[in-house]
Amino acid sequence: MTTDLDKLANRYVAVWNEPDQTKRRNGIERLWVQDGLHFTPTREVKGYDALEARVEESHSKFVRDQGFIFRVSGEPLGHHGLVKFYWVMVDPQSDTVNAVGSDVVLLDASGCIISDYQFTEPLSRA
Repeated sequence: MTTDLDKLANRYVAVWNEPDQTKRRNGIERLWVQDGLHFTPTREVKGYDALEARVEESHSKFVRDQGFIFRVSGEPLGHHGLVKFYWVMVDPQSDTVNAVGSDVVLLDASGCIISDYQFTEPLSRA
């Protein structure tokens, strides 16, 4: 499997930033398999409709209402169909990082996400 890990991570983050509902749904369908899974410590969603609702909820709360944007942080790492990457949620006016997270995704042979495990990392305020 040859997946460009940087492109994958950037496409993933772009879906969470996308203001247009149709483009966001199209992005989800290009990233995940039809019955793709997304896990956080408190939820589990499966399939395009549930993924769309999950991304829409996050987008509305953080991007639309609070003005934050998500960005990839660092270089994604991967092997054997598994990819890990970090992301940050920033205030685009000040570049202040307000959240840090990571995702570990399992890909199928075509490079689509089968399962996605999302983590929120501690913010170091040193």
